[in-house]
This record gives sequence, C-alpha cells and structure tokens, in this order.
Amino acid sequence: MPKILIVDDEKIFRKGLRAMITSLDPEWEVVGDASDGYEALDRAEVLQPDVILTDIRMPRMDGIALQRVVKERFPQIECVVVSGYEDFTYALQSMRYGAKDYLMKPVERSELGRILGKLKEETAKRGSSSAARFDREENELIRRHVSESVIAGLMRGKVQQHHVDLLRKIGVDFDQPYYCCLLIKLDKGSIGSERYLKADPSLFQLYIRQFVQEMVNRRMKGYSLVLSDSEVAAIVNLNSNDSLELIELAESIRRQITSLSNLTVTIGVGRMAEGVNSISDSYRDAEISLLYRLIVGGDKVLHYDAIRRDHDLYLEVDTESWGEMERAVLEGRAEEAARHVESEIGRLCRQATSPELIYQKICKLLIHFYEAAEKLNLTKAWLSERDIRSLIFDVCSITSSEELMIECRMLLTGLAGCIAESRLEIEHDPVDQALQYLDSNFHKPITLNEVAGQVHLNPAYFSSLFKQRTGTTFVERLTAIRIEEAKRRLMDTDDIIAAIAEETGFPNLRHFYRVFKREAKLSPKDYRRRFRTGMPDQQCSDHG
Repeated sequence: MPKILIVDDEKIFRKGLRAMITSLDPEWEVVGDASDGYEALDRAEVLQPDVILTDIRMPRMDGIALQRVVKERFPQIECVVVSGYEDFTYALQSMRYGAKDYLMKPVERSELGRILGKLKEETAKRGSSSAARFDREENELIRRHVSESVIAGLMRGKVQQHHVDLLRKIGVDFDQPYYCCLLIKLDKGSIGSERYLKADPSLFQLYIRQFVQEMVNRRMKGYSLVLSDSEVAAIVNLNSNDSLELIELAESIRRQITSLSNLTVTIGVGRMAEGVNSISDSYRDAEISLLYRLIVGGDKVLHYDAIRRDHDLYLEVDTESWGEMERAVLEGRAEEAARHVESEIGRLCRQATSPELIYQKICKLLIHFYEAAEKLNLTKAWLSERDIRSLIFDVCSITSSEELMIECRMLLTGLAGCIAESRLEIEHDPVDQALQYLDSNFHKPITLNEVAGQVHLNPAYFSSLFKQRTGTTFVERLTAIRIEEAKRRLMDTDDIIAAIAEETGFPNLRHFYRVFKREAKLSPKDYRRRFRTGMPDQQCSDHG
C-alpha cells in the first residue's frame, strides 16, 4: 500500500485533501500531515512516505526549500506540489527539484486521481527494482563520502594533486588553475532560538548546502559540503583570478537564501589561490573573514581583501605605538610586548567613547594575531584546545578595564613566548634557511606564507626581511632559481620543454614560456638552439 504525507499550513485544506485521497483510491494510506517544511521533514524521517503532497507558500520552510532537502536526504520520496499561486516560475522551480506534478488550488478531483494513479504505478515498479536502486544509492553515498573527505582535506592542506585526480575519476573535475574557498555560516538569530532548538540543526545545513551547490553549478565548477551544525563550506574552481564573479556569486547566494527561506547567512570569502596546494590558504582566509562577523554583524558577504582594507587594525589608534606592540609580539620579545599591551589597552580604555569601541578594537587585535599564529603554524601551541570564537566572546564579556588588560597581556605575551620558543629550534639565519628551502623545493608549488611558516616568521615581516637581505623579493628569487634550472636543462638535456616546465615548478606551459621569455629575452626553444653546447650561433639561426 503506497503512503502519502500531506503538507500545508491550512488545517482545513489538509483535512480536505485527506478525505479526497481516501475516497479516490482506498489503497493510498495517508500516513500523516504537517503544517510546514520543517515539520514535514521530521515526519518523513519517521513515517517514510512514498509521496509528499506539499503546498509552496508556508511559514518557516516553504515547499521549494522542502523539495531541496527531500531531494538531498530522501531521494526515494516523490514530491507533488499544490499551490494557489498562479505563477509558472514556482512550477519551474518545483520541476527542477524533481517534482512529479504541479496542481493548482482548488484541486480538481479528476486531476488528483490521475496523479495518484500514475504515482501508484511508479511506486509499484520502484518496489520491484528496490535492490538495484539500493545499490545505486549506496554507490552514490560512497562517492559523496569520498568526495567530501578529499574536499575537506584540500581545505586543510592535507591533500595533494593525486587526490584531485581521484576526485576527477568519481565525477568531481577540478581542471581550472585557480581556487577559492567560501564559508557560509547560518545566522541563528534569523531563526529564533525556539525554532532552532525544535528543529534538527542538520536540516538547515543540508538545505544551505544543496542551495549553494546549485548556485555554484549554474556559474562555475565547485563542490560544497556541510562542516558543522552552523557552517557550510565550498571550493570553487575558476579559470581566472578575478574575484568579482565570485563576490557576485556569494552575494546572490546570500540574497536568495533570505528571499526563499527567511534565513540569513554570513559568507566568508578567501583570496584566490593558484594550484591545489594553495587551497588551504584560501580556506584560512575565509575563516579569518568570517571572524569579522563578530565586529560588523551578520547577513553579509565578508571578502578577505575588503575586510582587511576596510577594518584596518590601526584605525583610530596610534599607528606607531600599536606597530611597536605588534613587532614585539611577532619577534618573540615577551617582556617588551607585555609593556606595550598594558600601555595600549590602558590608553584604549581611557580614550574610547563607548564599550563597543573597546571591544571592536580588541576583537580586531585578537583576530590579527590569530591570523599571524595560523600562518606560523603556532595556533595550537598558543591557544591549546581553545577556539578563537569562544575566546573572543569570553574577552568581550569582561567589564573591568584592569581585567581586560590582564587578559590581553596574558594572551599576547603567550603568543610572543610561543614565537620565541619556536625560533630556538632554528639553527641557521632565517633568510639563509629560506634560501636553502627554495633551492631544495623550487620544483614544488611554493608560497611566501609556506616558507615564512618554515622559518617561523610572520609573512609580512619575512617578506620585508628577505627583500632587505637579498635585494630581491621572494617571488623574484624563486622565479630566478626556477629559470636558472630551466636554462641548465635546456642546454644539458634532451628533455621536452613541457617536462622541464612542470619539473621546475611552473603551473603550466604557457606561464613558463611567458616568464622564461621575459627573463631570458628568448623563448625556451630559441634559447636551447642558441646556447646548446658546441652549436655555433650561425647554425642556431639556421635551425630557428
């Protein structure tokens, strides 16, 4: 006997539909009803209906959102939409999510009978082929688990190129050179505490994940997954490092989620990353961006570059003295850092016109040093098991200026101590060690942040020190090492140019040609001809 669940916010309409279905075909069992999407999902979990008959316009979760989650969570359940809104766009949306049919209110008895008959036949056929369907669903579940595990690894910097090749084999094809991470956080305040506690939190995230995936699929390549009860993450794969299209995508996701479900989300957007090994940098940027939600509020798109530009740490404070405090911390001088912290936090508390201003500045300060600790791979050593979000909330609950100063002093001198201790492990000058690292690893994808972490220096400080000591920027030195090795191999080996490009650290052949010609004033092919051992200049030109 096929089972059906009725979903509508009008009790009288639910009763009417129940009576109509029973009289049309007694073989249909109306197993229950629900007044909105959230209640329907709870009932579907328990009652396992074959069909959900749902209205579109309902409070809390509407019929369109309900179909999204049903498609994700209960793919075996069919949906039929009933609505009094004579707007064909609703029908199109419903069909896109797999709705079997679309009925207008008031429902005509003959039309409902036709649909019930068709659905009963399809339900019987599905029952006879349930084993095959189970195998397909099990395979899809395995594929999704593998995909999500690899994607999460990419975000945390624990996955390499061969894992991306595995993704390609199971249908997730990242073949563009640039990546960017998004973190979408549900603003629980938009739900209301009572509504949130009554519902299964995972349902909100499933809905957001499904919505984000569909929005990404319309415009570019990407993959989204649920990270926690309040966050969804996505990796987007692009052919350009222009972030404008990505910001527009994030804004569109934010607006449409609000429009369709009355939920609000805050989206952290990382910087563009080139190559698989840089994805974790973009993910970390997105995490940092999302922290600024504590300062600027929710229901926003927070892009890393814009946030850092618009919310400068030194805004409305003494730039020189706060800079001295930062240098003392990042250079591991704990006692000097303690004096600066006491002075600057004391001055801030005396001069600020409101408590909110104090908390805003301290939030920015802590986020700034958290980011520095992340780049130095010292977050765990600094905070142990403590989470930066809860730490900031705890600090902002302090109402005594003296206690606030003591807490900030303890935190920042603790970080300075971690930095000083980590540098005791370095046997050589940090710039010399960085140069040795470049000489040994130039053939790999290398970033300034990665090398700065290797020598336990803040990236900005390391970049400045490197330029001061070597007379070149980090990128210029790395490029020079790669080009010199490419020149050697062009002259001394018969290796094909594409192999030389890949094995000297260039992401693609076109980029290699462009950089090589800029540096050597010749193309790789012409360089090999002209400078090949024993080949006269005239002979080179004859073979050019």
